[in-house]
Amino acid sequence: MRSAQADTAAPSQAGTVVAPITRNDYALELFQGPVLAPSRVLGLAGAYTAYGEGVEGVATNAASPAVREIYSTDWWTLDISPSVSLPGGYAGTDFDNRGNTNPDLVSRTNHFLFASIGARVQAGSLGVAVTGELLRYDVTDPKPNQPGLALAYGRYHAVVAYGFWNNQVIVGGGLRAVTLALTQSNGSLTGVVTDKVILTQAGASPEGGVIIKPNDSPYRIGATIRAPVETGLFQNQQAASFDGVSRAESYILPRAVVQPWELEAGFAWQLGPRPLNPAWVNPHEEETAARARIDSLRRQRADVIAVAATRAERRRLFEADRLERIEEDRDLANESARLLDIRKARYANWPREKLLVLGSVLVSGASHEAVALEGFLDQKREIVGRSVVLTPRAGVEAEPVDNRVRIRLGGYIEPTRFDNGSIRQHFTFGGDIKLFNFDVLGFFPNPWQLQFILDAAPRYTNYGIGIGAWH
Repeated sequence: MRSAQADTAAPSQAGTVVAPITRNDYALELFQGPVLAPSRVLGLAGAYTAYGEGVEGVATNAASPAVREIYSTDWWTLDISPSVSLPGGYAGTDFDNRGNTNPDLVSRTNHFLFASIGARVQAGSLGVAVTGELLRYDVTDPKPNQPGLALAYGRYHAVVAYGFWNNQVIVGGGLRAVTLALTQSNGSLTGVVTDKVILTQAGASPEGGVIIKPNDSPYRIGATIRAPVETGLFQNQQAASFDGVSRAESYILPRAVVQPWELEAGFAWQLGPRPLNPAWVNPHEEETAARARIDSLRRQRADVIAVAATRAERRRLFEADRLERIEEDRDLANESARLLDIRKARYANWPREKLLVLGSVLVSGASHEAVALEGFLDQKREIVGRSVVLTPRAGVEAEPVDNRVRIRLGGYIEPTRFDNGSIRQHFTFGGDIKLFNFDVLGFFPNPWQLQFILDAAPRYTNYGIGIGAWH
């Protein structure tokens, strides 16, 4: 690794002369080429923008929180989705798609861990969701008397969405945030205990999205846009500034960590007898007739009480009204339960055979005077992300074993941000296996499922597991 004090240009593996970093007038670009997402999204190669269902959809489209799934039968819903995977599979991996021009960095990059968790609350046509994703890996392994470097990269979304025209057009917006921490590990057994913070940054920017899903149609279209994120630097005790240059240890710090703007658009098409967009039945609207009848009766009784001739007569009418209200509330609860059973039966009677086809294209913007992580670590001013790049994605999902097993296949083409890099083809595979019923405080009456995923590409492998509710 080159120190910040290097004063001569060095040739890269490709033969291009790369100048050393000497000032803070550069940015560190965070560009995520490989898809890192919950298992269903990853199994479908990330082509989830138009589909947008579940907590998993929040990271792919800001409109996702208000999407009502085919099994949605309640006015209130709460969903929680955790998952974990191992990008690189505890082996040297070319996470940034640099190619074979820096094999030393690839061999040093190790111990990847990706975890995500999210929660979504829906109330009628309104949806609110918060998700968090953390990627951590060792950039250099700890050695005797020599600390290693570890990178922790967090992405967070907080979005609100609303469905218009009976949830046929869903619009959402909110914030996406990024945090970055580069630390020195002290070489402990786990390699995660740290003693020095080299770099800590955080930032946020707005995002918005739309999903169009006409009732009783077999298709959806969706799009989302995310503004660029430029994080501010948190100075710490290890940071020092002299000669107008801020340093931490031997590293000249960047002016900011940046994540380019993103625009993604896609489609979803479902073949087979299972409907994709059945009209969502709002429980409150279903109960309107019963509520209106009860309200009318109560108004009539209130009018009679208001003109009662004596106090004793008024007392008698008040007591009769109280008893009537108890009985009416019981009738309304029974009617609500009956209508809920009808909605559940409607869902249960739909056929399960389907073939879901998804496709999308992600457009990622350019960055100004930015280097990749390896440029920061080696203190080389190798500019990346000079131009806009495209990431086409496609995936399919089917249920080969009725109400027991779902399978997903997909693929995407990962672009490169390096001038002398090349694109990389990824193939993805995943699925769900129905497990058992385990109700947690009445919030999760559905059976649980085990999820698994695999993403394979040259110099890169990602695999993992997750849990969730089976529907």
